[in-house]
Amino acid sequence: MENERPEFALANHSILAVVSEVHAYFRDMQSYYQIAHGKLLSELENAQDPAMTEGIQQKLDAVNQKLAFFHVLNNSISTVDTVLHTDTMIREFKDQENS
Repeated sequence: MENERPEFALANHSILAVVSEVHAYFRDMQSYYQIAHGKLLSELENAQDPAMTEGIQQKLDAVNQKLAFFHVLNNSISTVDTVLHTDTMIREFKDQENS
């Protein structure tokens, strides 16, 4: 049985660059939903009609759920990004690219 080294599936893309890009994307999505959250809170404070309040609250609940998910994703990929950019891991992937 041979033990072949796995190859990253995206041709012409390094794992380091892909992880950094995904990290930036999740960070931006988290910021996007934080801004949406703030806007909805402002709308909720100014809402007079109970039906309008209920609709805004439903939107706020959906944004809060997405915000929680992107928070977890951002934190997780941040850890991956940090580990992959250590000297040891950079050498690991540079060696793989050169072989």
